[in-house]
Amino acid sequence: MKQPIIPQPGDMNLLELAKQCNALYLCPKDGTVRKGPLVAYAGKDAQRRNLVGDIYFNFRQVEANPAVVFEFATAAHTKLRDQGLLDAFDTVCGIPQGGRSFGQMLALTADKRFVYADKIPKPKEEGKKQEYSMDLSQFEFEPGERLAVAEDVFNNFNNTDGLLAEIAGTGAEITLLVGALNRSPVYDTLYTPKGGPFAGRNLPVIASVRQAFPEYEQDDPAVAADIAAGNLELEVKKNWTKLCAIMESNR
Repeated sequence: MKQPIIPQPGDMNLLELAKQCNALYLCPKDGTVRKGPLVAYAGKDAQRRNLVGDIYFNFRQVEANPAVVFEFATAAHTKLRDQGLLDAFDTVCGIPQGGRSFGQMLALTADKRFVYADKIPKPKEEGKKQEYSMDLSQFEFEPGERLAVAEDVFNNFNNTDGLLAEIAGTGAEITLLVGALNRSPVYDTLYTPKGGPFAGRNLPVIASVRQAFPEYEQDDPAVAADIAAGNLELEVKKNWTKLCAIMESNR
């Protein structure tokens, strides 16, 4: 029977804890030759193709270990406190799925109200990752209620403007973004929406772990041969067991 991961005193390296939870996929390689598939990310290139990479952080595996989720939330809480941002928001808004469990733990540590969105699937395009819209109709918001939007992973912020616009429809005010991991190659501690009701506003980005993961367009020479060979996993979480087995067999 699987036992939950219980962090011990001194276990401060959150990515190491994530590895203990089996939450990190690192594409195995022999030199430059990939022995496993690339993985698709949420962002898209100019041709509407998913960006791809060699690393995937699957927060769902962390969610199975609440004490580890708590460690991620505690790290984010500490950064918010140290930067004087705990008074900048009234409510944590969790974005499913992982942002819901992470956000609820963060709200608990920060003594804040908690709400969350429901995911509504959009029509799926062949050969692309499933996309969703967000429904917050199950919660009531005060006009101008200040929200910290919580996600499990900030990828490349390609979909952030649309997400913020959907949340803004509640009448709430978004004051910052907070997540378990910010892996964006571009955005570090600030994000400035390009469109929507928050266009031009500098929103603080706080992450428990800040580590950029390389990402590629599908015709980039670094990945083009693998894409041509079909060596790409689109359904990463559904096929997580297979990906982990590939890593294990190539150790």
